[in-house]
Amino acid sequence: MSTSGIALTNRWARVSALAPRGHGATTLVLLLTWLALVVATGLRAPGFLSGQTVVAVAFNMAFVGIMVTGVGIVMMSGAEFDLSVGVTAVTSALIVAQLLVEGWSFPPAMLVAVLFGVLIGAANAWLVLWLGIHPIVATLGMMFLVSGVTRIFVDFVAIPRDSFLRQQAAGAWLGVPRVFWVMLVVFTIVGLVIRSTRPGRHLVAVGGNAQAARARGISPRRVQGVAFVLCGLCAGIAGLVLASQGDIVQSSLTAGTEFRVISILLLGGMALTGGRGRFSGVFASLLLLSTLPTAIVTWGVSSSWQPVIEGLVLAVALAVNSLREKKR
Repeated sequence: MSTSGIALTNRWARVSALAPRGHGATTLVLLLTWLALVVATGLRAPGFLSGQTVVAVAFNMAFVGIMVTGVGIVMMSGAEFDLSVGVTAVTSALIVAQLLVEGWSFPPAMLVAVLFGVLIGAANAWLVLWLGIHPIVATLGMMFLVSGVTRIFVDFVAIPRDSFLRQQAAGAWLGVPRVFWVMLVVFTIVGLVIRSTRPGRHLVAVGGNAQAARARGISPRRVQGVAFVLCGLCAGIAGLVLASQGDIVQSSLTAGTEFRVISILLLGGMALTGGRGRFSGVFASLLLLSTLPTAIVTWGVSSSWQPVIEGLVLAVALAVNSLREKKR
């Protein structure tokens, strides 16, 4: 090889060494893609870069992001995912709204709604870990059960305008909906717990290799059971977020949310097999896919195309996840 060729190879090696790898690369690529989307859409329609867009994107991030956090815990534990989070969230929203209509004060109504989410999470844990039903089958069945029973009793509830939920939770701080900051706190706490605490390391160990974790005295069933319960808790909190932002809560508000959650997690670097992934990458994926619907409308694309685009995103996320697994 010539001297110039060797120099070029060495220079490329130095540049490659500086490039982020693994989860850092995933996060960087997603953030750059988001930035390109924002700049391109802003150049086409300057009104896109407005406070109204920030509010819309922040609310999308808040509602979906809390559910993403819960399902991310389940996925990290190796229990695959929970398909019932969307209907659990909307039912929790209907519960808190109905209790407020009946004259309950906000704290006990909130507690009942969140406990409902915890109960569904515990039921999923029992079906999967004690009865041995596959997570997809168990949580899909729970999704249809909760959705069907909810529609029998109530289809929509109007939220009282004078309730604490509408007067306080629906407000903004620093120009961003307060519920966004709630999501950010939940996201940050979960990410730090998984990275820096003993329970978090147990979660990663079980997801990475359940048999090895059991040999170290860690109970995979207990860890995954707690993961399902925490996922239900997050769904309950997401229900409160949903109820705080509109005049009514309808039982059909979350159609397709489960697959959006899975797309965000897979695109953000979470592994279907468990034990791998960073919430920083998931947050970047959440930011991108929460901005995309508003950008689509701004570009003049019919909203009917949104499910098609989301389906393509899910397909890409699955393909990327498959490639990651083959490289390991």
